[in-house]
Amino acid sequence: MVLESFSLGFAAAVILGIADLIAAVVSRKMGLTRLLLWTHLAAVLVATPYLVLGADLHAVSPKYVALFGGLSVVVLINLVAFYKGLQIGPVALVSPIVSGHLVIVILLSAIVLGERLESVQMLGIGAAAVGIVVASMTVQDNNVSSLGLSKGVGYALITMVGAGVFVFALGALSREFGWFLPIYLVRVGSLILVLPAQLVVKNGPWWSPSPKLVLVAAMIGILQFSGMAVYSLGTQVGSVSLVASTFSVYPLIPMLGGVLIFHEQLITRQAAGMATVLGGLMVLGLAS
Repeated sequence: MVLESFSLGFAAAVILGIADLIAAVVSRKMGLTRLLLWTHLAAVLVATPYLVLGADLHAVSPKYVALFGGLSVVVLINLVAFYKGLQIGPVALVSPIVSGHLVIVILLSAIVLGERLESVQMLGIGAAAVGIVVASMTVQDNNVSSLGLSKGVGYALITMVGAGVFVFALGALSREFGWFLPIYLVRVGSLILVLPAQLVVKNGPWWSPSPKLVLVAAMIGILQFSGMAVYSLGTQVGSVSLVASTFSVYPLIPMLGGVLIFHEQLITRQAAGMATVLGGLMVLGLAS
């Protein structure tokens, strides 16, 4: 069970890390409402055939419908804050701060689900968490003003809290409804909230600013859904806290992308933090 948790959490991290890196590029070229529309629409369209063929909607009682609706609001606020953070702040700073949601997930897993980790596993998780904090402390980017940096951090912190609540809830609900229904219903709920915004915000035709960017945004949505599906499957068959711990490595991909694509400069402290994250995950893997 531990090995499955580690493997599926890492696979989800790679998929979501790639999605976040692409989103960092697209969010600076595409209106926020359009980006949200196409990422949600693509995910729902790709996933709906599975709903028709293999999911049981009758298992969702009215009280859970309200819960899924609340999570849809959390996810939408989360994505808005995340994309805004990517627009105005350095990717190499915003992404690792967001990964701090791991602490919230572990605390909720211990309090609500009664999960406990071995001491060696806690050492690996602790090292990864410390590495994330150290990597997030300072960034050098001549293209970002101090005001923009401050706003980027604020949006990242909002995203961190929302992500912690959602990721824990997704893991817990996957044990009740399986890996598919929680992420699908939350995505549909968010799409329902996004659609009216398209009428309010004047961004031109729905395929604006270009069909190519729309296709890329759709790919982001499919990757996001796929990554969360792998994560949800991991929490269904394994430990929520272990899957979430391994999943927290995903900021390393957009961090490196920020350096290579946006020419953000990592200082020695950040490089040391990234190395600590990898070391912590190695300890966690060996303990598995």
